[in-house]
Amino acid sequence: MYVALLQNETLKLLRRRRFAIVVAILFVILSLVSYSQYKTLRETRNANWRADLQERIARYENRLRRGRLNDSWARSMRAEMRRLQFYLDSGINPEQPTAPLVVRTFANAAGFLLLPLLIAVLGSDIVSAENAEGTDKLLLTRPVRRWKILTAKLVTLWLFASLTLLIGALLAYAVTAPVLPPGGWDAPSFNGFQLTGDTVNVTTVRQLPLWHDALLAFGLEWYALLAVASISLMLSVLFKSSAASIGTMLASLIGGTILTRVSPDWTAGKYLFVSALPVADYYSGQAPPYDGMSMTFCILLLGGWAAGALVVAYAVFVRRDVFG
Repeated sequence: MYVALLQNETLKLLRRRRFAIVVAILFVILSLVSYSQYKTLRETRNANWRADLQERIARYENRLRRGRLNDSWARSMRAEMRRLQFYLDSGINPEQPTAPLVVRTFANAAGFLLLPLLIAVLGSDIVSAENAEGTDKLLLTRPVRRWKILTAKLVTLWLFASLTLLIGALLAYAVTAPVLPPGGWDAPSFNGFQLTGDTVNVTTVRQLPLWHDALLAFGLEWYALLAVASISLMLSVLFKSSAASIGTMLASLIGGTILTRVSPDWTAGKYLFVSALPVADYYSGQAPPYDGMSMTFCILLLGGWAAGALVVAYAVFVRRDVFG
């Protein structure tokens, strides 16, 4: 019976064709990224990467000297300056375009907003769509415990969140390997820069092969996407309108992202789940928008939000009035 529920939920999600749209969006965006990286490779083939890094560091220093930056942006610039200086001192070009590097960067860049938005589109109406289609009463009157029905929806959503991340990684390599150097999985990758106040600690920097570093980053973003899927499920249970549930989730993701960037003085913002979504960034050593946001803190925060969302979703769903 439980396998049949999973199959049914999978077929319903595929029938709405949103997953196909998600894959198409990923393909288009990654194709554009591939083209831009190809152009970068051609334009910088004979360029002096050391001079380029020194120029970028100088630009950051000039902007910091001028002031007029909020604490979040200033902290990010100091961290980036120290990171670039570390690569400069180590004699390593951190941005030589390769297909494996694009895959690794995808975990950070897409995990910030793109992938959470796509998962929100997939999951925010997984329950509310039943009301729009008029099948909710039939669903709730079936001789199956309601918690099993909701669990089937949750597992299906987690499955498609995992597939979205996997397909994104595969597409990132597939569309860039023909135009960029396909090798380099064993290239050294440096992460673990720690920002304390205005100083960056490089003694914690760790060197890993790129493939190992990429696996860790994708694992963290997978965890973050499962949390997003859980929150989307809760909203789908709370709202009978698909538009309301999807709109609320999208507004939360976009509005929360903007808020964490423009209001660094509002320290309570670090407890928003949106603040912890770029967990791969914090693993890499990027400066968080608020002080005290370590990778461990973000993992616990996302776990707490996901657990709370699921408690609310199950509590409401199992008590829902069939004729309400």
